[in-house]
Amino acid sequence: MNYTEFMNAMLCEIRGQVDAQVRTELYTVTKNNGTRRTGILFKQEDSNLAPTIYLEEFYQKYLKGQQVPDLADSICSIYQEIRVKKTCDCQNLFDFNHVKEHIVYKLIRRDANEELLKKIPYEPFLDLAVVYYIQIDNTRFGSAAIQIRNEHLRYWRVEKDEIRRLAEKNTPRIYPVQIRQIVRFMYVATNEQCSLGAAVMRYPDFRKKVRGMIRGDFYILPSSIHEVILVPESFGLEPERMQEMVKEINQTGVAPEEVLSDSVYYFDGEEIRIVAK
Repeated sequence: MNYTEFMNAMLCEIRGQVDAQVRTELYTVTKNNGTRRTGILFKQEDSNLAPTIYLEEFYQKYLKGQQVPDLADSICSIYQEIRVKKTCDCQNLFDFNHVKEHIVYKLIRRDANEELLKKIPYEPFLDLAVVYYIQIDNTRFGSAAIQIRNEHLRYWRVEKDEIRRLAEKNTPRIYPVQIRQIVRFMYVATNEQCSLGAAVMRYPDFRKKVRGMIRGDFYILPSSIHEVILVPESFGLEPERMQEMVKEINQTGVAPEEVLSDSVYYFDGEEIRIVAK
């Protein structure tokens, strides 16, 4: 069956498995970089939170021979682990004093999100955009977060500079940096949650800390929105060769909504700049 038929078959199968008080429906959303994903939305009567489990990876499993009932069992098991038995007090989201300690930032590609950036506060950074959101919860299946939009600022009566200040304070605290060596001359930088970890390259003192660790200037390869690769200049790779590596990773090893940039960045101890684009 094609993908549309598969989605409807999965919805029918899942509806036969979940409790009567759980409403399910197909839900399509525009994600990062303008990509669209469709999943099963679960709406529980006693909760105003509705998790969505996306279907693309399950369709690939179906194409490899797994059966729809078995895949539906897997989705229902995931839902049972992540279901929210309590409601979210949405009124608190309108209370700036309540949310301000949970405001954080992430990095996204600027040229692929032009329509989104018209509607949200952001800060240009290289060829990227720093965008802000409210972190609600984290699980091993994903996170619950709310994108901060221009209307939030108007309701809260705060300026973008205040959102930026809070995010720059909160993000390193909530998402501590993690750096590990993967081969002799390459390191991976992300956060402890390994989620949206490319943002660490904007952390205070991060670049100077890395420069001291590898004893010299270095390149930053944006391998995804979740992590960046650090390459010492002393290793001798040409920026153009590294850009080919980044493009290949983006085309073959990263989901479209997780691509950050095809550029290569360079830190010389004073500033970070694009050296291959």
